[in-house]
Amino acid sequence: MIRNAAFAVWFASLYLLAYIILLHQDNHTLRQIAVILLFLSPILLAWLAYAIIRFGKFTGRELREGEEYGYGDYPSDKLSK
Repeated sequence: MIRNAAFAVWFASLYLLAYIILLHQDNHTLRQIAVILLFLSPILLAWLAYAIIRFGKFTGRELREGEEYGYGDYPSDKLSK
C-alpha cells in the first residue's frame, strides 16, 4: 500500500475532496475536522511526493545521445536551442 504510487495519488485526491466537502459545510464540528485535515496535509503531500519519486514507474522513452530536454511528445527540432 505505501509502495504503490497509484494508491498514494488516489488517496491524496480523495483526501482533498473530503477536505473541500467538509470546508463548505455549515456544521461547526465538520469545519473543525476540515481544519485538522488542513494541518495534516503537509504530511500527506510529503508522503505523496516520496511515493511517486521512489516507487513511480516512468513509461516514456529515454533521452537519446545529445538530447537535453525530456519532451517525448514534442519534436526536438522545434525546441529552443
